[in-house]
Amino acid sequence: MANGLLLNACKSMVSDIYFFPKENSYLIEARNDNGRYTFAEYTLDETSAIINFLKFNGGLDVSERRRSQKGSFSFYFQNHRIHIRISAVGDFRNRESIVIRLIYPQALSTEMDQDILNELLPTAKRKGMMIFAGPMGSGKTSLMYALGRYLSANKTVMCIEDPIEIVEDSFLQLQVNEDSGMTYEELIKTSLRHRPEVLIIGEIRDSKTAQQAMQAALCGYTVLTTIHGKSKYSVIQRLKQFGINDLEITNSVNLISYQRLVPTINRMELFVDLIDTEHIKEFIDTNEVDNNWTQMIKNTFQDGYIDEDTYQEFIYG
Repeated sequence: MANGLLLNACKSMVSDIYFFPKENSYLIEARNDNGRYTFAEYTLDETSAIINFLKFNGGLDVSERRRSQKGSFSFYFQNHRIHIRISAVGDFRNRESIVIRLIYPQALSTEMDQDILNELLPTAKRKGMMIFAGPMGSGKTSLMYALGRYLSANKTVMCIEDPIEIVEDSFLQLQVNEDSGMTYEELIKTSLRHRPEVLIIGEIRDSKTAQQAMQAALCGYTVLTTIHGKSKYSVIQRLKQFGINDLEITNSVNLISYQRLVPTINRMELFVDLIDTEHIKEFIDTNEVDNNWTQMIKNTFQDGYIDEDTYQEFIYG
């Protein structure tokens, strides 16, 4: 049943599967480019068996049903390896809920917009930091990997993630394992001793990681990383919250990209709003912001490429 669930999900290019406990059953919902929809409904016994199977394959403790756990495994579809990430946690009634993220290889996933890559590549070839912001599922990791693949032709690319989402043979990939002391902070220190020319850091999530990533950029490495933020300007505020000062930001950050995958009439399209070093410094000095994102969404709506609901959802980022 679990394999059938994953097989059907792959056929529909589902990105996420959600297991929601109800009174006497489990509701299974899925998300793909067309939105979120009900995928299946199983009995409590059926769902318990499926969850245990998935947890076992993902390396989770099958007997633990309350505390949060995460793991991963591979699933094969049409001779392609699909990376499966699983996250489990129990609710206040000790009923387990899980979320499955399916990460497809480049051969199956949506083609990256070449115009966006062409715009970002000159900056990616420079020493310093590029930061990609946006909600989960907005294509941040895919965009960083696409840039990394171009750079790996003549540069050493090292990647640190928690967990590794996309297996890329041209990168040296390290996975965070906090139980073994392999934190983002420690792996960044280790990676710099290997002297990679390009360092991909999965996410800046605390002040220690922010400081280490910033030091790498200031020391002359090309650093690509992500951070949670609701706009390109909020990234600067987040860095300050992590203890990074204005001088460090202006001397190390070459570009900030806020991005969303927006459902247009033809396909899911990547929208990006960029700010470079000059405008980062201008914002820090004056706190003045532009309305590039708002205008971009308005123009797309007026041209008929998105509907009213999509416009209202994305107009503010």
